[in-house]
Amino acid sequence: MVSFRKKKSSKNVDTTTGKDGDAANSPDAKVEETQTEPKPAPVPSKPPQMEDIPDLLETMMTEKGEKSAAATKRIYELCDVGHKQNRVPMVCSGKYDVLTPLAQCLTQESGDGRHLACLALNNLSIPTENKRVMALGPSSSAVIGGLCKVIAEDKQESYLCCICLMNLSFLEASITTMLQHSPVAEGSDPVAPLDNPESLIRILEKLLNNAPAVPKSGSGKSEGVRWACGLIKNLAKSEENAALFGKTDIPKCVVDNIRNTTAPPSRWTSNSLEDFSLFVILNLAQWPVSRDALIAAGAIDVIKPIMAEGDLQ
Repeated sequence: MVSFRKKKSSKNVDTTTGKDGDAANSPDAKVEETQTEPKPAPVPSKPPQMEDIPDLLETMMTEKGEKSAAATKRIYELCDVGHKQNRVPMVCSGKYDVLTPLAQCLTQESGDGRHLACLALNNLSIPTENKRVMALGPSSSAVIGGLCKVIAEDKQESYLCCICLMNLSFLEASITTMLQHSPVAEGSDPVAPLDNPESLIRILEKLLNNAPAVPKSGSGKSEGVRWACGLIKNLAKSEENAALFGKTDIPKCVVDNIRNTTAPPSRWTSNSLEDFSLFVILNLAQWPVSRDALIAAGAIDVIKPIMAEGDLQ
């Protein structure tokens, strides 16, 4: 899982639990808790307390700009790496609804409030108990919708949103529901994910399609693509999801990620773009419904040289 401490780099992710390829098993996946120091309005020096949450949430919902960002910062501080014990009570105790206000902050034009909301949601998405509430509970549509909106608008926090969605996708019970995310205007008829440009699957496809052939390592764009591939790796474990992926450009994009890399397989690190892309291919290759799309994308010609080198991959 990916958690964040105040630091500019997206290296050193404080990952906690994990299995079966979970980001937590890799030092590379350690994205620490805060990327940039925000500039909200001055706040009291007294550390925030759990009993402050109702007032903070009200401020987030009713105020805008610096006041809202300052309250969001306090919510973030309550679930940062020094307050991990607060993460489950904040989401699962039934005392507060922190998810709806945080999801609302994702739609703000203010970079500070949006950035802090992304960091808080990332930290809250780490505990297994919280994953179920965030991905399947009453606020799930708002949370996933807010994260998708940031990615679709190509905001600088896009990679944080991909990481948060990837954290949620480690709950296998959630992966089919997550990929069915296809928002429509209130009162409108449902629209199938493949027919909706605002669905999660189409937003991920657009992100990968618009990525440079050789993205600059460590840039916001390359990090977004990398973590999006990590999310797709998890989502592709379901045959139903694989059938959807097989009808998009995503198989071609992940094959191209490996085809275009300049690093030999022996140099690929865990949770790198190449590593994630290879696992997407592996997961999609399990299912006849997506296998043909991989073959059409030239996956066999790309994989053969890796096998010939005899690397651990």
